[in-house]
Amino acid sequence: MKLLIPMFCCAFAFGQSTSNPPVPQAGSVASPDQKPPTRDFGLGIGAKGQQSGALDILSDTQGVDFGPYLKRILQRVRENWYHLIPSSAEMKKGKLAIEFAITKDGEIADMRLVASSGDRDLDRPAWGSITASNPFPALPSEFTGPFLALRFRFYYNPDKSDLVSKLSGIKVSIWPASDLKVPVGGSEVVSATVTGTKEHAVDWSIKGSGCSGSACGKIVGDLYVAPSVLPNPAEIILTAASKADPTATASVTVHIVQRAPTQ
Repeated sequence: MKLLIPMFCCAFAFGQSTSNPPVPQAGSVASPDQKPPTRDFGLGIGAKGQQSGALDILSDTQGVDFGPYLKRILQRVRENWYHLIPSSAEMKKGKLAIEFAITKDGEIADMRLVASSGDRDLDRPAWGSITASNPFPALPSEFTGPFLALRFRFYYNPDKSDLVSKLSGIKVSIWPASDLKVPVGGSEVVSATVTGTKEHAVDWSIKGSGCSGSACGKIVGDLYVAPSVLPNPAEIILTAASKADPTATASVTVHIVQRAPTQ
């Protein structure tokens, strides 16, 4: 499965959770029981916004460079998102968009599902990835505005055309590109190439429906090291995402197999 987080944000690391964040409705705020905000944060009106990598900034930045700050919150949301994705959603396709405002102290003040995927199994993890990240770090001290409004777009199992970020033009490819077979405890060279940017580094994520964490193996340099115990099912998804634009990703399936008996 190829997972792309918001056309803004992420696509990596996996795990599973039995937690069930509330199912949002289009246009809803932070939870079904929460009252609408008392002030206007400019959300849910279709604002075009300022594109920054794979996310839209909907409010005035006052010339402040939010790049380092956005990278931090992107990472946090990304980790929570993959942790919340249920196995029932792993083969589904869909996309959605969520807008939210962050106050000076990092608290979420307003949040809206502005475009639903139409599937609660897809909307819920994306929604929960943001609420579980609350509060975020405080906004940069040099920013004197009252809040920062953002739009995150989440993509599940995108088409190949989606793997080239429409915002940055960055593309990620993995070699070998075809499915791999790696014996239990063995290793295989797997490398990622990034084009369209001077930043060639990637973040790797590993996921399998029959394992989690280190039980799915690990990436060491350019080597994928298989787990010492055969997962069931024995399929692992390796995903590489560009550090420059985490919406640009590529994935490859690894089949873990038993070692051939020695003679």
